[in-house]
Amino acid sequence: MKQIPKKLSGFALKYIAMVSMLCDHANMLVIRRGFFAPFRGEDGSTLIPQNAPAWLGAVQGVYRVFDVLGHLAFPFYVFLLAEGFTHTRDRKRYFLTLLAFALAHYEQWTGPALQNVLFTLSLSCLELFVLARIESDAAERGKRIALYVLTCLVFGAAAFAVRSEYVFLGTLSAALFYLLRSAGVWRLAGLLPLLIASPWVLLCAPLLLLYSGERGRRGGKYFFYIFYPAHFLLLQLLGKWIATALA
Repeated sequence: MKQIPKKLSGFALKYIAMVSMLCDHANMLVIRRGFFAPFRGEDGSTLIPQNAPAWLGAVQGVYRVFDVLGHLAFPFYVFLLAEGFTHTRDRKRYFLTLLAFALAHYEQWTGPALQNVLFTLSLSCLELFVLARIESDAAERGKRIALYVLTCLVFGAAAFAVRSEYVFLGTLSAALFYLLRSAGVWRLAGLLPLLIASPWVLLCAPLLLLYSGERGRRGGKYFFYIFYPAHFLLLQLLGKWIATALA
């Protein structure tokens, strides 16, 4: 059987994830809070009347497409986190960079609202430190597995407690991607926890199978970190302007 060439670098996957995240936030900040603002009830639900203008139907179509594409970002970011942690020369600096950008726009330590995805990735990165230490210290297979499970439970509980986005599903996915990094196609088991959040996560599988294992183009190291708050702010302002114009 002819093997499919693997042509997607880590850099390419980052751009795919970035576009997916843009779609997700455009839905939330521009379409839901902007175009749909005049049709939102007091409970936050959106009710589009049958006599709504024709352009609103087109916006609804875009919303449905973006809703699918938006679910692809987080699986890619978690996968790339495991890859970055595995190959980086300075794991401590890698973690502190993630944490710094997460805390820069963290809203609150407890509460009903989910927090930003960078905090989930930071918590997951800290989890990988523990898993890596277990790998190197615990020689007995049974003991290692027990410690792996305990670590996943502890960090899953921590993610749930601080309400990080995707809560324990994110930390479990990161652990699987890391621990199965040498398992070939079985590494895709890292997607399984995220299926609870959305079945569209499966669309990531064929793209991850095309991952070449190479970092790809260098440069723009902090662009992806800066893009998160920058695009969020711009979309938020655009959504508010549209909501005001339609009021």
